[in-house]
This record gives sequence, structure tokens and C-alpha cells, in this order.
Amino acid sequence: MHSDMVLLKNSKSMYMSKQNLILCFLSLGLIMQSCAQKSVVNKDQIIKKEKAAIGNAKLETATLGAGCFWCVEAVFQELKGVESVISGYAGGNATDADYKLVSSGSTKHAEVAQIKFDPTIISFSQLLDVFWTTHDPTTLNRQGHDVGPQYRSVIFYHDETQQSIAEKSKEEVANPLWNNAVVTEIAALDKFYPAEDYHQNFYSINPNYGYCVAVINPKMEKFRKKFQHLLKTTADSESSSDKVIKSESEWKSQLTPEAYHVLREKGTERAFTGTYWDNKEKGTYVCGGCQLPLFDSVTKFKSGTGWPSFYQPLNDTCIKEESDLSYGMKRVEVLCARCDGHLGHVFDDGPRPTGLRYCINSVSLGFVKQP
Repeated sequence: MHSDMVLLKNSKSMYMSKQNLILCFLSLGLIMQSCAQKSVVNKDQIIKKEKAAIGNAKLETATLGAGCFWCVEAVFQELKGVESVISGYAGGNATDADYKLVSSGSTKHAEVAQIKFDPTIISFSQLLDVFWTTHDPTTLNRQGHDVGPQYRSVIFYHDETQQSIAEKSKEEVANPLWNNAVVTEIAALDKFYPAEDYHQNFYSINPNYGYCVAVINPKMEKFRKKFQHLLKTTADSESSSDKVIKSESEWKSQLTPEAYHVLREKGTERAFTGTYWDNKEKGTYVCGGCQLPLFDSVTKFKSGTGWPSFYQPLNDTCIKEESDLSYGMKRVEVLCARCDGHLGHVFDDGPRPTGLRYCINSVSLGFVKQP
């Protein structure tokens, strides 16, 4: 494993740091977006999910820093027993933290992932086994070309038990694994700050982004091979999909009358009247009912129908399809997989590469502009 990680570390020299990539791509307006998967997390949703997890007595929390939090989040999201992973900042000397401040290095915060996990399925020790082997804990304040105190290797423990386990794991697992001295900091967690929305689920949202392809993909391949026995199965993923179920009165209080008519009563908005039929901005289209990411703007095309049209969804799990025989026609209805909201229909007259046209009501959608 050490040799694999060294190879990965050396391969990073071919690429700019994450921070430089962001600044470069933002300035040029050329951030690469994936047409494979998207996920958007609202900070209110983060807080609600965090409180819900804390309220569940069986869940415990781990807070780990191993360089870029995009990498850490991507790894731990795939482990069975992990209920949620939130990217954020911890361990600084300032009373607030955001990406700009932390990237300057002046606040001394580290980029971290806060992990909610079920200890009856995966232990804190097992999380640390993954932690030690998916980054280089021997380099002080850096991972590859990501340099600064925000990229340091660190374990923020939540209680004395975690502290004891972390110190023992460092001595018995990390030190034998690496030839050079392990410099990972072990410290008590003071305060955790969730990162900005666009950092959440970054790898699953942007697998074709330059940094993800160059740095995270090789890491994930090695991780999946090494820890195959700890990975979630398809059933695990489906069971933790956070299905949204509400009463009709709750939907009515949440949605506008038009949105309720379309999403919950399978209505259709008039062509050329929706907000997004001619939207050309880059970003992610989410469900108007539950904010589940559904379509990437790069798959949107001008169909001439007056409704937003896409040639493919973000992935095979964000939508579901059902036969629709209403109005004497035979069609395929498209629904949100999480809240069962009616989105529109899919037809086989779309462009390449799929030949499909997902004809979606604007009012069934929300839009998150690309950062």
C-alpha cells in the first residue's frame, strides 16, 4: 500500500493544486461539469441532517482531515455503516471559517470531513484503517500539490475513547504502514463549520472535473480494491437514500399551487411559459419538491417544444419511469426517485448519444447555478 500511495503522490506532480485549479477555472469560466452525477446540499439541509443523526443514539461522529476534503468525503461516503459525510473546517483559531479564509492559511483551520456512522456496522478503528491508507500522513501541512495548514493530516476526537483509539491506531497501524514518521495531529474537536454548498458531494457531482480525474480517481480505485469488504452494497445505498414522504397537506403548504398541480397531481405547464425552458446558464437542475439533483445543464438541449429538454439524467437512480396511458396515449412518465414527484415524460426522439428526450416541466425543477 505504501508503494501505491507513493505512486499516487508522485502522479500528482503532473497537475496543479486544487486551489489553483479552482481559481484558474473560475477566472476562465471553464469549470468542467459532469453529465454523470450531481448532488446539491443546502446548509439548512446539512444542519437538519446533522441534528437528525445526532438524535439517533446509535450513531457516532468522526471528524478527519486528510488533505482535500473532496477526497476524504468521496472515500468515506462509500463505506457501509456511514450515514452521512459533510465537508467542512475545524481546528482553527478564528471564530468563523469559509473557503476563502481557510485557503489563506491564516485561520489555521483544516479541511475535514465529519462522518456520522453506525458503530454496530463499522467501528471508529476501521474508519482509521481507511484514513491511514488513503492519504500520506507523513507530509506536514500538505498532500501532493495541496500545500498549507488547511491540508494537514489530523484526527479530531470527540471523546476520550476516540482519543485513545486514535493514539493506539497511529502507533500500531500507521507507523508500521509508512516508512517515514507519521505527523498526523490528534486533537480534541472544538467547533466544526460546514463548508459551502458547492463543496458538498463534490466528487459525485463533478467526477469529470480536472482535479477529480487526476487525483481522486486513482485514490478511489486503490481504496475500493483495498477495502472492498467495507464498501456499501447497492442495497445499502438504496436504504440510505432518504426517501421523502409527506402528506398532501404538507406538500400543499410547501409548494405553489402550480407546482403542486404538476408535481403531485401530474399536471403539465403550458409550453414556453416555464422558468427554465430557455435557460442557458451552467448548473444543476434539482427536483422542485425535494431538491434531489436530477439533470446537468450540459445535457440540456433546445428541442423547440417549449419545455426544458435533456438527453439524459444525472444517473440511473435519481429518476424512475412508469408507464402512462392517460389521455389515450402510451407514454413513459418520469418521476423523482426520492419524493415521487411528477417531472414530465421521456421520448425516443432526442439527440445523440442517447437518442432520448426527457421533456420536463420547469415548475417541477429548481436550479443551482454553477459556482
